[in-house]
Amino acid sequence: MKFRLRSILAFGFLAFALACTKQAQAISAPPPTPVPTPALNMPQGKVPPPPGQVDILNEPIVKVVNNVLPAVVNITAQETVPEYYTGYNNYFQLYRGVRNRMEQSIGSGLITSADGYIITNAHVVALAEKEKIVSITLNSGSKYQAQIIDADEDKDLALLKITDQSIQFPYFDLTYVSPNYLGETVVALGSPAGYQSSASHGILSAKGRTFTVEDHTYNNLIQTDAAINPGNSGGPLVDLNGGLAGINSAKLAGTAIENIGFAIPNEIVIPWANDAMAVARGLKPAPISSAASTLEVLQQRLGLTLKTLTPAKAAEMGLEINGGLVITKVEDQSPAFQSGLRDNMIVVGINNRQITDERSLPHELQRLQAGTNVRLHIIFFQSMGPINIQRGGPVTLVAR
Repeated sequence: MKFRLRSILAFGFLAFALACTKQAQAISAPPPTPVPTPALNMPQGKVPPPPGQVDILNEPIVKVVNNVLPAVVNITAQETVPEYYTGYNNYFQLYRGVRNRMEQSIGSGLITSADGYIITNAHVVALAEKEKIVSITLNSGSKYQAQIIDADEDKDLALLKITDQSIQFPYFDLTYVSPNYLGETVVALGSPAGYQSSASHGILSAKGRTFTVEDHTYNNLIQTDAAINPGNSGGPLVDLNGGLAGINSAKLAGTAIENIGFAIPNEIVIPWANDAMAVARGLKPAPISSAASTLEVLQQRLGLTLKTLTPAKAAEMGLEINGGLVITKVEDQSPAFQSGLRDNMIVVGINNRQITDERSLPHELQRLQAGTNVRLHIIFFQSMGPINIQRGGPVTLVAR
């Protein structure tokens, strides 16, 4: 019995000693060496092309741009306008004088016939309404003069005609029409900020939009998120088949506003353009001018008779201004008379719109109703010895 107890104690002591030895070895042993992470292999040499070759020339947008762009033109309109300034004469008397300066606008247009008819916006050529001539630059870089044949401010459309009759021009056939589906891809072509032959694309975002600018409201416009900037106005908006969706017209501007542009839809553009070209070619009679009826409305509602200020009449009156409507008669006790207007005063603006002649009268005046306010900008000159002093400013009349 004593022998077995001694054996057990000896065995236990031996096990305890071995355990202590292993623990001491574990404490004194160095930490294991970490296994190194294999380095990443960087690509070497030329990156291989993707499988299969892409024919860039057959991309839909590339094809439509190449097909349509030769018929897109840059338009430059300019006008000499009066600039009024103050100064002192030799006797240190303060006076106001007039000098001329040049204003210029840019836009785009679409050639619609081989003999050089062009569709654009009326506001693109508004500065040249008096001279009736604008400058045209083709996609090829060739430059020409074009005459303003017709302009409709209500629809914001204008028809031009290149004066050079010796050339056949590339043109867009107006029978190519887009169905104008919501969400379809569209391409805007033109000269934004004067950068000719520019293209942007997006989708047709909405239809039947209303947009108001300078007290004039345009209806039934189409909306797109394709980039439309100043200079794009008058250029085409086309779908991927090259069909005309519309004529670019305006954009919604603002600090936090992006990608909201508007175009006049093809359903308005094409009938108007075909009629205007038919009249210009003598194939149908010209519509009755609305200028005469507008002058009649102003006489009836305001008691004001107006006539275009011709250069000869301006010289006769000793004036140096570029256009306007001279007052030839003011009816007694009329709204014009009660506002202080008199003969030989000159109307140069109506409802924030510049007036250069009878044709520049806003068409909405034909619907002028009693009680409506009409804001005129008037100028006139008073002679102070050898000096003409210009006076004037805004006058508001209430239609009777």
